[in-house]
Amino acid sequence: MKYFRLTLYSTLIVVALGGWCDNKQTAGQDLVSAYNRFPSSRIVNHPEIRNNLPTDEIIRSEGYPAETHYATTPDGYILALHRIPYGKTNSDPANREVVFVQHGLLCSSADWIMSTPSKGLGYMLAEAGYDVWLGNYRGNTYSRNHTFFNPNEGSGGFWDFTWDEMAKFDIPTQIEKVLEITGKDELQYIGHSMGTTAFMAMHHYKQDVASKIRLAHLLSPVAYVGNMESPIGWIAGLGPLLDAILGFLGIGEFLPGNVLMDCLATLFCHEGLTQGICTNILFILCGFDEPQMNTTLLETIMKHTPAGASTPTVLHYAQEVTSDEFHGYDWGSDRENFNHHGANGIPNYSLTDVTTPVAVYFGQNDWLASSTDVLRTISELPNIVGGMQHMVKFPTWNHLDFLWGIDADTEVYADVLANMKTCWETDCRV
Repeated sequence: MKYFRLTLYSTLIVVALGGWCDNKQTAGQDLVSAYNRFPSSRIVNHPEIRNNLPTDEIIRSEGYPAETHYATTPDGYILALHRIPYGKTNSDPANREVVFVQHGLLCSSADWIMSTPSKGLGYMLAEAGYDVWLGNYRGNTYSRNHTFFNPNEGSGGFWDFTWDEMAKFDIPTQIEKVLEITGKDELQYIGHSMGTTAFMAMHHYKQDVASKIRLAHLLSPVAYVGNMESPIGWIAGLGPLLDAILGFLGIGEFLPGNVLMDCLATLFCHEGLTQGICTNILFILCGFDEPQMNTTLLETIMKHTPAGASTPTVLHYAQEVTSDEFHGYDWGSDRENFNHHGANGIPNYSLTDVTTPVAVYFGQNDWLASSTDVLRTISELPNIVGGMQHMVKFPTWNHLDFLWGIDADTEVYADVLANMKTCWETDCRV
Protein backbone atom coordinates (compact mmCIF):
# COMPACT_ATOMS: atom_id res chain seq x y z
CA MET A 1 0.00 0.00 0.00
CA LYS A 2 1.36 3.45 -0.93
CA TYR A 3 1.54 6.01 1.87
CA PHE A 4 0.22 9.10 0.17
CA ARG A 5 -2.92 11.14 0.51
CA LEU A 6 -5.39 11.51 -2.34
CA THR A 7 -7.76 14.43 -2.26
CA LEU A 8 -11.42 13.61 -2.83
CA TYR A 9 -11.33 15.16 -6.28
CA SER A 10 -8.21 13.38 -7.46
CA THR A 11 -9.53 10.15 -5.97
CA LEU A 12 -12.60 10.46 -8.18
CA ILE A 13 -10.34 10.98 -11.19
CA VAL A 14 -8.26 7.91 -10.35
CA VAL A 15 -11.40 5.83 -9.85
CA ALA A 16 -12.78 7.04 -13.16
CA LEU A 17 -9.57 6.25 -15.02
CA GLY A 18 -8.97 2.88 -13.38
CA GLY A 19 -5.41 1.55 -13.07
CA TRP A 20 -3.75 4.69 -14.33
CA CYS A 21 -0.25 6.12 -14.01
CA ASP A 22 1.40 2.97 -12.69
CA ASN A 23 3.91 2.61 -15.53
CA LYS A 24 6.67 5.11 -16.26
CA GLN A 25 6.41 4.42 -19.99
CA THR A 26 2.74 5.34 -20.23
CA ALA A 27 2.27 7.71 -17.27
CA GLY A 28 2.80 10.84 -19.36
CA GLN A 29 -0.04 9.93 -21.66
CA ASP A 30 -2.13 9.01 -18.61
CA LEU A 31 -1.69 12.56 -17.32
CA VAL A 32 -2.70 14.04 -20.68
CA SER A 33 -5.79 11.81 -20.67
CA ALA A 34 -6.63 12.92 -17.12
CA TYR A 35 -6.49 16.55 -18.17
CA ASN A 36 -8.58 15.96 -21.29
CA ARG A 37 -11.30 14.21 -19.30
CA PHE A 38 -11.10 16.41 -16.19
CA PRO A 39 -9.75 19.86 -17.23
CA SER A 40 -10.20 21.37 -13.77
CA SER A 41 -7.73 18.79 -12.41
CA ARG A 42 -5.05 21.08 -13.79
CA ILE A 43 -5.98 23.90 -11.43
CA VAL A 44 -3.58 24.48 -8.56
CA ASN A 45 -4.64 26.48 -5.53
CA HIS A 46 -2.22 28.98 -4.06
CA PRO A 47 -0.58 27.51 -0.93
CA GLU A 48 -0.67 29.06 2.48
CA ILE A 49 2.60 29.99 4.17
CA ARG A 50 3.19 26.75 6.01
CA ASN A 51 5.89 27.39 8.57
CA ASN A 52 4.63 27.89 12.11
CA LEU A 53 7.76 29.80 13.14
CA PRO A 54 10.03 31.75 10.77
CA THR A 55 13.75 31.08 10.76
CA ASP A 56 14.74 33.92 13.07
CA GLU A 57 12.14 32.94 15.68
CA ILE A 58 13.25 29.30 15.60
CA ILE A 59 16.81 30.44 16.24
CA ARG A 60 15.75 32.61 19.17
CA SER A 61 13.61 29.81 20.60
CA GLU A 62 16.83 27.80 20.99
CA GLY A 63 18.48 30.62 22.94
CA TYR A 64 20.59 32.01 20.07
CA PRO A 65 20.67 35.60 18.82
CA ALA A 66 19.10 36.17 15.41
CA GLU A 67 18.89 39.02 12.93
CA THR A 68 17.06 39.49 9.63
CA HIS A 69 18.50 41.60 6.82
CA TYR A 70 17.35 42.30 3.27
CA ALA A 71 19.17 42.67 -0.01
CA THR A 72 17.69 43.82 -3.33
CA THR A 73 19.06 42.29 -6.53
CA PRO A 74 19.73 44.40 -9.65
CA ASP A 75 16.56 42.94 -11.20
CA GLY A 76 14.40 43.89 -8.23
CA TYR A 77 14.01 40.76 -6.08
CA ILE A 78 14.08 41.41 -2.34
CA LEU A 79 15.94 38.62 -0.56
CA ALA A 80 15.91 37.90 3.17
CA LEU A 81 19.09 36.88 4.99
CA HIS A 82 19.05 35.40 8.48
CA ARG A 83 22.04 35.86 10.73
CA ILE A 84 23.33 34.09 13.85
CA PRO A 85 26.04 36.56 14.91
CA TYR A 86 27.43 34.39 17.71
CA GLY A 87 26.69 31.24 19.70
CA LYS A 88 24.83 30.50 22.90
CA THR A 89 27.81 29.09 24.78
CA ASN A 90 30.49 30.60 22.54
CA SER A 91 28.98 34.06 22.85
CA ASP A 92 31.92 36.38 22.22
CA PRO A 93 31.01 38.37 19.08
CA ALA A 94 34.54 39.64 18.50
CA ASN A 95 36.95 38.42 15.81
CA ARG A 96 34.51 36.08 14.09
CA GLU A 97 35.10 35.00 10.53
CA VAL A 98 32.05 35.01 8.26
CA VAL A 99 30.34 32.06 6.62
CA PHE A 100 27.47 32.32 4.14
CA VAL A 101 25.19 29.27 3.74
CA GLN A 102 22.88 28.81 0.73
CA HIS A 103 20.01 26.31 0.51
CA GLY A 104 18.92 24.15 -2.40
CA LEU A 105 15.86 23.50 -4.54
CA LEU A 106 12.48 24.13 -2.84
CA CYS A 107 14.19 24.92 0.46
CA SER A 108 15.06 27.91 2.64
CA SER A 109 17.26 29.22 5.43
CA ALA A 110 15.18 27.14 7.86
CA ASP A 111 16.92 23.98 6.60
CA TRP A 112 19.99 24.69 8.66
CA ILE A 113 18.32 25.36 12.03
CA MET A 114 15.34 22.96 12.19
CA SER A 115 17.45 20.29 13.89
CA THR A 116 18.55 20.62 17.52
CA PRO A 117 21.58 22.83 18.27
CA SER A 118 23.78 19.75 18.52
CA LYS A 119 22.76 18.66 15.00
CA GLY A 120 21.83 21.82 13.08
CA LEU A 121 24.66 23.22 10.98
CA GLY A 122 23.71 26.85 11.65
CA TYR A 123 24.09 26.40 15.41
CA MET A 124 27.23 24.30 15.08
CA LEU A 125 28.90 27.00 13.00
CA ALA A 126 27.98 29.68 15.55
CA GLU A 127 29.38 27.60 18.41
CA ALA A 128 32.54 26.99 16.39
CA GLY A 129 33.19 30.72 16.37
CA TYR A 130 31.66 31.90 13.09
CA ASP A 131 29.37 34.78 12.18
CA VAL A 132 26.69 32.78 10.36
CA TRP A 133 24.57 34.10 7.47
CA LEU A 134 21.77 31.99 5.96
CA GLY A 135 20.65 33.01 2.49
CA ASN A 136 17.30 32.71 0.72
CA TYR A 137 16.82 32.46 -3.05
CA ARG A 138 14.18 34.46 -4.89
CA GLY A 139 10.70 32.97 -4.70
CA ASN A 140 10.99 31.06 -1.45
CA THR A 141 9.00 31.74 1.73
CA TYR A 142 11.31 34.55 2.84
CA SER A 143 12.13 36.10 -0.54
CA ARG A 144 8.66 36.23 -2.03
CA ASN A 145 8.94 39.93 -2.71
CA HIS A 146 9.87 42.27 -5.54
CA THR A 147 10.08 46.00 -6.14
CA PHE A 148 7.13 45.82 -8.57
CA PHE A 149 6.22 42.23 -9.62
CA ASN A 150 3.46 40.44 -7.69
CA PRO A 151 4.35 36.83 -6.73
CA ASN A 152 0.66 35.93 -6.53
CA GLU A 153 0.26 36.52 -10.26
CA GLY A 154 1.40 33.27 -11.87
CA SER A 155 2.15 34.78 -15.27
CA GLY A 156 2.90 38.31 -14.10
CA GLY A 157 6.69 38.13 -14.43
CA PHE A 158 7.77 37.38 -10.87
CA TRP A 159 8.34 33.67 -11.58
CA ASP A 160 10.23 34.14 -14.86
CA PHE A 161 13.55 32.95 -13.53
CA THR A 162 15.73 29.88 -13.08
CA TRP A 163 19.02 29.30 -11.31
CA ASP A 164 20.64 31.36 -14.10
CA GLU A 165 19.34 34.45 -12.32
CA MET A 166 20.32 33.05 -8.93
CA ALA A 167 23.88 32.67 -10.22
CA LYS A 168 23.95 36.08 -11.85
CA PHE A 169 22.12 38.06 -9.16
CA ASP A 170 21.06 36.27 -5.95
CA ILE A 171 24.32 34.80 -4.69
CA PRO A 172 26.51 37.81 -5.61
CA THR A 173 23.99 40.27 -4.13
CA GLN A 174 23.75 38.36 -0.85
CA ILE A 175 27.51 37.91 -0.53
CA GLU A 176 28.16 41.61 -1.15
CA LYS A 177 25.48 42.52 1.41
CA VAL A 178 27.04 40.25 4.03
CA LEU A 179 30.51 41.70 3.45
CA GLU A 180 29.12 45.24 3.56
CA ILE A 181 27.38 44.72 6.91
CA THR A 182 30.21 42.79 8.55
CA GLY A 183 32.99 44.98 7.17
CA LYS A 184 34.91 41.87 6.12
CA ASP A 185 36.83 41.40 2.87
CA GLU A 186 36.14 37.68 2.49
CA LEU A 187 34.05 34.77 3.72
CA GLN A 188 33.57 31.03 3.38
CA TYR A 189 30.66 29.63 1.41
CA ILE A 190 28.56 26.53 2.08
CA GLY A 191 26.00 25.44 -0.51
CA HIS A 192 23.71 22.44 -0.83
CA SER A 193 22.13 21.17 -4.06
CA MET A 194 21.02 24.24 -6.06
CA GLY A 195 23.20 26.24 -3.68
CA THR A 196 26.11 24.53 -5.45
CA THR A 197 24.63 24.73 -8.96
CA ALA A 198 24.21 28.50 -8.94
CA PHE A 199 27.52 28.95 -7.11
CA MET A 200 29.43 27.14 -9.85
CA ALA A 201 27.52 29.01 -12.58
CA MET A 202 28.20 32.33 -10.80
CA HIS A 203 31.84 32.13 -11.87
CA HIS A 204 30.67 32.69 -15.46
CA TYR A 205 29.36 36.11 -14.41
CA LYS A 206 31.06 37.32 -11.23
CA GLN A 207 34.71 36.41 -10.88
CA ASP A 208 35.16 39.52 -8.73
CA VAL A 209 32.72 38.14 -6.15
CA ALA A 210 34.22 34.66 -6.42
CA SER A 211 37.62 36.08 -5.51
CA LYS A 212 36.24 37.06 -2.09
CA ILE A 213 35.45 33.47 -1.14
CA ARG A 214 38.25 31.84 0.83
CA LEU A 215 36.81 28.31 0.55
CA ALA A 216 33.53 26.94 -0.84
CA HIS A 217 31.97 23.78 0.55
CA LEU A 218 29.82 21.96 -2.02
CA LEU A 219 27.36 19.58 -0.33
CA SER A 220 25.90 17.25 -2.94
CA PRO A 221 27.19 19.28 -5.90
CA VAL A 222 24.81 19.47 -8.86
CA ALA A 223 26.22 20.54 -12.22
CA TYR A 224 25.81 17.57 -14.57
CA VAL A 225 22.60 15.61 -14.03
CA GLY A 226 22.45 13.14 -16.91
CA ASN A 227 22.33 10.19 -14.51
CA MET A 228 19.91 11.55 -11.91
CA GLU A 229 17.24 9.18 -10.59
CA SER A 230 14.88 11.95 -9.53
CA PRO A 231 11.43 12.20 -11.15
CA ILE A 232 12.83 15.36 -12.77
CA GLY A 233 14.62 12.96 -15.10
CA TRP A 234 11.31 11.25 -15.90
CA ILE A 235 9.71 14.64 -16.58
CA ALA A 236 12.59 15.41 -18.96
CA GLY A 237 11.80 12.21 -20.84
CA LEU A 238 8.22 13.23 -21.57
CA GLY A 239 9.41 15.16 -24.62
CA PRO A 240 6.46 16.42 -26.69
CA LEU A 241 4.02 15.47 -23.92
CA LEU A 242 5.62 17.98 -21.56
CA ASP A 243 3.85 20.99 -23.03
CA ALA A 244 0.52 19.19 -22.73
CA ILE A 245 0.91 18.63 -18.97
CA LEU A 246 2.85 21.78 -18.12
CA GLY A 247 -0.12 23.15 -16.23
CA PHE A 248 0.11 20.27 -13.78
CA LEU A 249 3.48 21.71 -12.65
CA GLY A 250 2.07 25.15 -11.97
CA ILE A 251 2.12 28.22 -14.19
CA GLY A 252 5.06 30.34 -13.09
CA GLU A 253 5.26 29.10 -9.52
CA PHE A 254 6.07 25.41 -9.10
CA LEU A 255 2.88 24.09 -7.53
CA PRO A 256 2.32 20.52 -8.73
CA GLY A 257 -1.39 19.68 -8.64
CA ASN A 258 -2.89 16.76 -6.79
CA VAL A 259 -3.23 14.56 -9.86
CA LEU A 260 0.47 14.94 -10.74
CA MET A 261 1.46 14.37 -7.10
CA ASP A 262 -0.61 11.17 -7.02
CA CYS A 263 1.04 10.01 -10.22
CA LEU A 264 4.59 10.72 -9.02
CA ALA A 265 3.91 9.06 -5.68
CA THR A 266 2.66 5.95 -7.46
CA LEU A 267 5.72 5.83 -9.72
CA PHE A 268 8.48 6.74 -7.29
CA CYS A 269 7.38 5.94 -3.73
CA HIS A 270 7.46 2.48 -2.24
CA GLU A 271 5.84 0.61 0.59
CA GLY A 272 6.93 1.09 4.16
CA LEU A 273 7.83 4.76 4.01
CA THR A 274 7.05 7.04 6.92
CA GLN A 275 3.51 8.23 6.39
CA GLY A 276 3.39 11.70 4.86
CA ILE A 277 6.70 11.66 2.98
CA CYS A 278 5.02 10.96 -0.35
CA THR A 279 2.67 13.91 0.04
CA ASN A 280 5.69 16.27 -0.03
CA ILE A 281 7.09 17.15 -3.45
CA LEU A 282 10.58 17.75 -1.99
CA PHE A 283 10.92 14.13 -0.87
CA ILE A 284 9.40 12.83 -4.11
CA LEU A 285 11.95 14.79 -6.19
CA CYS A 286 14.98 14.29 -3.94
CA GLY A 287 14.43 10.82 -2.50
CA PHE A 288 14.66 9.54 1.05
CA ASP A 289 16.87 7.44 3.27
CA GLU A 290 14.80 5.67 5.91
CA PRO A 291 17.70 4.73 8.25
CA GLN A 292 18.75 8.42 8.40
CA MET A 293 15.24 9.87 8.64
CA ASN A 294 14.71 11.64 11.94
CA THR A 295 10.99 10.98 12.36
CA THR A 296 10.72 13.41 15.28
CA LEU A 297 11.85 16.17 12.90
CA LEU A 298 9.48 15.21 10.10
CA GLU A 299 6.55 17.36 11.21
CA THR A 300 8.79 20.43 11.38
CA ILE A 301 10.24 19.67 7.95
CA MET A 302 6.76 19.34 6.47
CA LYS A 303 5.80 22.75 7.82
CA HIS A 304 8.75 24.47 6.14
CA THR A 305 9.14 22.64 2.85
CA PRO A 306 8.55 22.99 0.01
CA ALA A 307 9.45 26.64 0.52
CA GLY A 308 8.87 27.73 -3.08
CA ALA A 309 10.41 27.71 -6.54
CA SER A 310 9.56 28.61 -10.10
CA THR A 311 8.49 25.97 -12.61
CA PRO A 312 11.28 27.04 -15.05
CA THR A 313 13.83 26.35 -12.28
CA VAL A 314 12.74 22.70 -12.12
CA LEU A 315 12.53 22.46 -15.91
CA HIS A 316 16.06 23.89 -16.15
CA TYR A 317 17.35 20.72 -14.50
CA ALA A 318 15.11 18.67 -16.82
CA GLN A 319 16.73 20.32 -19.84
CA GLU A 320 20.14 19.38 -18.47
CA VAL A 321 19.07 15.76 -18.07
CA THR A 322 18.30 15.73 -21.79
CA SER A 323 21.51 17.51 -22.86
CA ASP A 324 23.80 16.01 -20.19
CA GLU A 325 25.63 19.35 -20.12
CA PHE A 326 25.92 22.34 -17.74
CA HIS A 327 24.24 25.33 -19.37
CA GLY A 328 21.68 28.10 -19.11
CA TYR A 329 17.95 27.70 -19.57
CA ASP A 330 16.41 27.66 -23.03
CA TRP A 331 13.28 29.79 -22.77
CA GLY A 332 11.96 28.43 -26.07
CA SER A 333 12.28 31.45 -28.34
CA ASP A 334 14.99 33.78 -29.61
CA ARG A 335 13.17 36.77 -28.10
CA GLU A 336 12.88 35.25 -24.62
CA ASN A 337 16.44 33.95 -24.68
CA PHE A 338 17.65 37.43 -25.63
CA ASN A 339 15.61 38.97 -22.80
CA HIS A 340 17.14 36.59 -20.25
CA HIS A 341 20.63 35.97 -21.60
CA GLY A 342 21.45 38.90 -23.85
CA ALA A 343 23.03 38.93 -27.27
CA ASN A 344 25.44 36.08 -26.51
CA GLY A 345 22.56 33.62 -26.18
CA ILE A 346 22.21 30.64 -23.84
CA PRO A 347 25.41 30.40 -21.77
CA ASN A 348 27.46 27.25 -21.45
CA TYR A 349 28.98 27.05 -17.98
CA SER A 350 32.53 25.79 -17.76
CA LEU A 351 33.65 24.28 -14.47
CA THR A 352 37.19 25.36 -15.32
CA ASP A 353 36.00 28.88 -14.47
CA VAL A 354 35.43 27.82 -10.85
CA THR A 355 38.80 29.00 -9.59
CA THR A 356 37.58 29.36 -5.99
CA PRO A 357 39.13 26.70 -3.71
CA VAL A 358 36.46 24.10 -3.04
CA ALA A 359 35.76 21.14 -0.78
CA VAL A 360 33.35 18.51 -2.08
CA TYR A 361 31.01 16.24 -0.09
CA PHE A 362 28.79 13.64 -1.77
CA GLY A 363 26.79 10.48 -1.09
CA GLN A 364 26.30 7.14 -2.78
CA ASN A 365 22.49 7.09 -2.95
CA ASP A 366 21.70 10.60 -4.14
CA TRP A 367 18.76 10.95 -6.51
CA LEU A 368 19.78 14.39 -7.79
CA ALA A 369 23.57 14.21 -7.61
CA SER A 370 24.45 10.68 -8.70
CA SER A 371 27.98 9.60 -7.89
CA THR A 372 28.65 9.24 -11.64
CA ASP A 373 27.70 12.85 -12.28
CA VAL A 374 29.54 14.10 -9.18
CA LEU A 375 32.73 12.35 -10.22
CA ARG A 376 32.46 14.02 -13.62
CA THR A 377 32.06 17.38 -11.85
CA ILE A 378 35.04 16.64 -9.61
CA SER A 379 37.18 15.76 -12.62
CA GLU A 380 36.55 19.21 -14.13
CA LEU A 381 36.78 21.42 -11.04
CA PRO A 382 40.28 22.91 -11.17
CA ASN A 383 40.83 23.82 -7.52
CA ILE A 384 39.64 21.13 -5.10
CA VAL A 385 41.84 21.54 -2.05
CA GLY A 386 44.00 18.52 -1.24
CA GLY A 387 42.31 16.13 1.19
CA MET A 388 38.93 17.88 0.83
CA GLN A 389 37.10 15.41 -1.38
CA HIS A 390 34.70 13.51 0.88
CA MET A 391 32.39 10.64 -0.01
CA VAL A 392 30.02 9.84 2.86
CA LYS A 393 30.67 6.26 3.93
CA PHE A 394 27.05 5.58 4.91
CA PRO A 395 25.93 3.57 1.83
CA THR A 396 22.35 4.89 1.53
CA TRP A 397 23.22 8.54 2.17
CA ASN A 398 20.76 10.63 0.19
CA HIS A 399 20.37 14.21 -1.05
CA LEU A 400 18.35 15.46 1.93
CA ASP A 401 20.52 13.68 4.50
CA PHE A 402 22.98 16.56 4.10
CA LEU A 403 20.33 18.68 5.83
CA TRP A 404 18.48 16.42 8.24
CA GLY A 405 20.22 13.06 8.38
CA ILE A 406 20.51 11.66 11.89
CA ASP A 407 24.27 11.43 11.48
CA ALA A 408 24.83 14.59 9.40
CA ASP A 409 26.84 16.11 12.24
CA THR A 410 29.41 13.30 12.22
CA GLU A 411 29.22 12.14 8.59
CA VAL A 412 29.42 15.61 6.98
CA TYR A 413 29.55 18.62 9.30
CA ALA A 414 32.60 17.45 11.22
CA ASP A 415 34.57 17.47 7.96
CA VAL A 416 33.12 20.85 6.99
CA LEU A 417 34.25 22.40 10.27
CA ALA A 418 37.69 20.83 10.04
CA ASN A 419 38.15 22.09 6.47
CA MET A 420 36.95 25.55 7.44
CA LYS A 421 39.51 25.75 10.21
CA THR A 422 42.28 24.58 7.89
CA CYS A 423 41.54 27.30 5.35
CA TRP A 424 41.37 30.06 7.95
CA GLU A 425 44.70 29.06 9.41
CA THR A 426 46.26 28.71 5.94
CA ASP A 427 44.94 30.62 2.95
CA CYS A 428 43.83 27.86 0.57
CA ARG A 429 43.72 30.34 -2.32
CA VAL A 430 47.50 30.55 -2.40
